[in-house]
Amino acid sequence: MKKALFTISLCIMVICLAACGGSDRYDLTEETFFYGMTTMQLYPEEYVGKAISFDCFTYRLTDVAGVDHLCGVRKCSAGYGCNCGKDTIIGFILDYDGVIPEPRNQSEDTPDKSWIHVEGSVASAEREEIVIHAYDAAGQIDEGKTETVVFYHFAVTTLTVIEDYSGLAYYVTK
Repeated sequence: MKKALFTISLCIMVICLAACGGSDRYDLTEETFFYGMTTMQLYPEEYVGKAISFDCFTYRLTDVAGVDHLCGVRKCSAGYGCNCGKDTIIGFILDYDGVIPEPRNQSEDTPDKSWIHVEGSVASAEREEIVIHAYDAAGQIDEGKTETVVFYHFAVTTLTVIEDYSGLAYYVTK
């Protein structure tokens, strides 16, 4: 039922965007982050080069080869790119010429993270599939198993550190 409601809501959002001719600017808010980000992940070609802004926390994703990918994400329930049915992260790999704050409390379920506000655009519609070590039932890395997560690159033009993140939801669901 939950999945059907999500699918219907997503379809309505896509139809509304198509009927309105889309936009050249997308400012994701607390209310629009999850659906907006999911739509961007499912239809990246519609957002390449469009001005986008959102609040997120920094997250370092390390693949099985040891390569780090610095991302801007939020935590959500079984979001785009996750097929395990468990909580995951949703966002972009950040491409930025400046300094991106290092992730803080990355493995803890706490809102005390390195929060940033970014502006820029989806760099391309090319998927980046990142193979990572899976986690076992106890939440520990299981180097014997892998999982593939999908991200797109986000070309950051402006990055601002958010000092007071008390109004931001660490976990987004709608």
